[in-house]
Amino acid sequence: MEHILITGANRGIGLAVVEEYLSRGDARVYSTCRHPEEATALQKLAKKHDQLEIIPLDVTEQASIQRAFREISAMTTILDVVINNAGIDPPGQSFNTITADLMLEVYRVNTAAPMIISQTALPFLKNSDNARLIHISTSMASLENRSYGGSYAYCSSKAALNMAMRGMAVDLRRDRIITIALDPGWVQTDMGGDSAPLDPKDSAEGIVNVIEGLRSSDSGHYLVYDGSEHPW
Repeated sequence: MEHILITGANRGIGLAVVEEYLSRGDARVYSTCRHPEEATALQKLAKKHDQLEIIPLDVTEQASIQRAFREISAMTTILDVVINNAGIDPPGQSFNTITADLMLEVYRVNTAAPMIISQTALPFLKNSDNARLIHISTSMASLENRSYGGSYAYCSSKAALNMAMRGMAVDLRRDRIITIALDPGWVQTDMGGDSAPLDPKDSAEGIVNVIEGLRSSDSGHYLVYDGSEHPW
């Protein structure tokens, strides 16, 4: 049985990935969110699945990160997969409305938090025989595909996350930890909107398939939920 940590697991893609792992029946899932008491969907799943744990975590607070990993350490010393999924895409990101404070807020969640989560998870990943560190990115992080305006904080923060992942791929190679950036597709979530073409279940199935099929040669790559390479 594999041990899987997923941040931002109370809704959207994170919740769908939790459900996908539980449906396969071969994983213990440590799902995190800021307010577990409000995560009704997760709570319902936890009543049906003994292998699901719900852990409070604010990814922007160092003390919260430390508390969450202390709680995890009471249950396991191994994490086979860490999925940095928590992210934000707030309004007000047009050229005329973007502010430094908003940019920094988005960077803190989308770029800095995955870095610190990865640091803190390292001892657990090092205990796995097949460790994979996954950063949920977006097609909007692609420099090559940036032919539109707006979304300054979101696009920039996710492109920065991709760059951080590239560095981690080198630094974690000696520990045999595979790390990738993964585009989940344009998904029907609160963030993606109702007009998105992809159902969360289909995205989650693809995400887990990609994770399960990763090889050491994939480390440092920018992949799509269908397993294809994403243009940088």
